[in-house]
Amino acid sequence: MFWVMKNRLCTLFALFFFLLYFCGKNSVAQSKEIPTLSFSGEWPDPFALNLAELKAMPQTEVKGRDRDGEMHSFQGVLLRDLLKRAKMEFGTGLKGKSQAQYLLAEAADGYKVIFSLPEIDPEFSGKEILVAHSRDGIPLEDGVGPFRFVVPEEKLHARWIRDVVSVKLIKLD
Repeated sequence: MFWVMKNRLCTLFALFFFLLYFCGKNSVAQSKEIPTLSFSGEWPDPFALNLAELKAMPQTEVKGRDRDGEMHSFQGVLLRDLLKRAKMEFGTGLKGKSQAQYLLAEAADGYKVIFSLPEIDPEFSGKEILVAHSRDGIPLEDGVGPFRFVVPEEKLHARWIRDVVSVKLIKLD
């Protein structure tokens, strides 16, 4: 009788661990989220987009010297084009209090950088800020992408923020 109980108990434990292993494996695969870039804060029309949506938009390519010292081509969408999607005005529409606004971009690891709206406006600065998804035609690797800001005109790479997850619009009073 003892051996029968012991065999049944062992069978139950084996079944329990078998189910735990396979159910846990599926739940991890199912819980893997699609990375998105969210535009939040005081936007006229906040939104979020994933990599497929970014790639479906009109693409731009910029050249810049990456941290490795080499020139590379980066593919993606200009930040100002994404801001226009959120109903932001540029040029003559960016005046007065609108100039006292900035973007706070945050990476997955908590790293943050800011850009003022006039510096993104081509009529003010001519600076191109690319939300890149590829370097030299190859998708950005984990830890760098799927979204990276590339600012070719800047000599230092402090604002070439990697693995961007959010862009928040903040208005100063």
